[in-house]
Amino acid sequence: MGRRLKGARRLKLSPLRSLRKGPGLLSPPSASPVPTPAVSRTLLGNFEESLLRGRFAPSGHIEGFTAEIGASGSYCPQHVTLPVTVTFFDVSEQNAPAPFLGIVDLNPLGRKGYSVPKVGTVQVTLFNPNQTVVKMFLVTFDFSDMPAAHMTFLRHRLFLVPVGEEGNANPTHRLLCYLLHLRFRSSRSGRLSLHGDIRLLFSRRSLELDTGLPYELQAVTEAPHNPRYSPLP
Repeated sequence: MGRRLKGARRLKLSPLRSLRKGPGLLSPPSASPVPTPAVSRTLLGNFEESLLRGRFAPSGHIEGFTAEIGASGSYCPQHVTLPVTVTFFDVSEQNAPAPFLGIVDLNPLGRKGYSVPKVGTVQVTLFNPNQTVVKMFLVTFDFSDMPAAHMTFLRHRLFLVPVGEEGNANPTHRLLCYLLHLRFRSSRSGRLSLHGDIRLLFSRRSLELDTGLPYELQAVTEAPHNPRYSPLP
């Protein structure tokens, strides 16, 4: 029986002029670079989606990242630890911190993926090659109404937003720090699982906030609408 998940904690940042990367975020001086073509101007409108879908050629790769996956709800599946394929990008044209893309392949767990309850919490903890925690993600979900043989996804983002604007922050005031993309599937018998892969975005540069204003982390989780679920192919 897997251990229960720790409760989520709200992180508040005192007034800062800069937020610098912690020990869990690595710069890649030892990674082997590969040639990178210029970023297409047509992708500027959907930078995040383009990264997640692999539309940018990576500048290099870093080995040694791992992710521990767990869940809780009506039952607690055994935690598993899997390697994370991490690539980084040169996207200076985007005027954004150069990101890491991490992909956790769930296929080694078998064709059924990672079984989870229909209502509960998924925990994904990302570790760097030194086995230091980069980020622990806690994402709650309720798919009690998902029909059998259907699929959907959740996209969980963590933004830095000015204190006092948590509920309705201007998008230009929000700074994306982390992103977690989870894909869910129900079997023909109605059993729910994570399947395919888990994708993460996180920054490899210091994030400079030169406003002098207090910021805090805001979590936003989104799912498809109309339809919420799609039939399995």
